[in-house]
Amino acid sequence: MNSDDTDGDSCGVTGSTFPSQDELLDELANVCLSPTEHQRIKDVVNRDLVEIKGYNRRYLSVGAGGTTGAATRRKIVYDLLNDRTNPPAIAFRLEEYGLTRDEIRLWVRAFDILCGRATHIVAVIEDFDGGYVWEMGLLFAPSYREKAWVLKRRYEDSQRERSKYKNGMAASHVELLLTGPRCYEWSDEGELRDAVGEIP
Repeated sequence: MNSDDTDGDSCGVTGSTFPSQDELLDELANVCLSPTEHQRIKDVVNRDLVEIKGYNRRYLSVGAGGTTGAATRRKIVYDLLNDRTNPPAIAFRLEEYGLTRDEIRLWVRAFDILCGRATHIVAVIEDFDGGYVWEMGLLFAPSYREKAWVLKRRYEDSQRERSKYKNGMAASHVELLLTGPRCYEWSDEGELRDAVGEIP
């Protein structure tokens, strides 16, 4: 793993625009979709409903997207979860459902539905700078928190660790997830793979 890689996210939301927990949950509760948007959500999330429901374990993978080093490590986690056979498992990600940047207001609702379908929500985080951080905030809803698992990258250099997780607002809203019994830290790919093994 290259510890100096610069990882970003394709969502385009920066840490400085990360909404509060209350704002996220209000947004989720108050989404008012047009008939066209409602049909779009139905088309997007129902395309593989039967396939997903056929698995005993359904892992929603959360984290950096795009072509970054962080996204590559998240894909490792995704593949490890998706390859499980005892019990049969499937992994899926929000970006697989074809929502575009122009449809960003639909992402919260789609994420909500996918969280409901998941038996486990697995977040791979390496910083608080990516647009995926809003997903972490949504995991504070009690029904989500009960099935959320966090794989948090640990940096050997304490100054770098602070710089990667310096978004105080984001940190305050995910603190319980990061200090709870279902959070595992890792510093390299080997430890990341071991941490995945701790997730049932």
